[in-house]
Amino acid sequence: MGFCIQPSEFWGQYGSTVPAGGHVRVHYLPHWSAVGIWRYTALEGIPVISLYFAKDGERYRSVGEEDITQPVARNASMIEEIAAELAVTRAAECAGRAMDHEAEDSLERLRADGYM
Repeated sequence: MGFCIQPSEFWGQYGSTVPAGGHVRVHYLPHWSAVGIWRYTALEGIPVISLYFAKDGERYRSVGEEDITQPVARNASMIEEIAAELAVTRAAECAGRAMDHEAEDSLERLRADGYM
């Protein structure tokens, strides 16, 4: 019979106040679609960095380390346009990440190299 050791959860250590000049990274809820997340972002008026919006016919679908993340050819320049685009696209949410086009073990290799 095996057992699993669960790490301690320190939910109380994180406050909801963001210091001036700081930022918050939000990890989406797994059962939400990308379209739903963008619609919620628009509904709540959540600020979004400009890299997600098209400039010269390209925008980022996912933002990460600059050497492994590239923009994709898209024209959406407002949240509503991004949601409409995602409602009909078949491209993966992480389109533009170099590792998505590499071998299946690319994430494991990054972890082994200390990137995660």
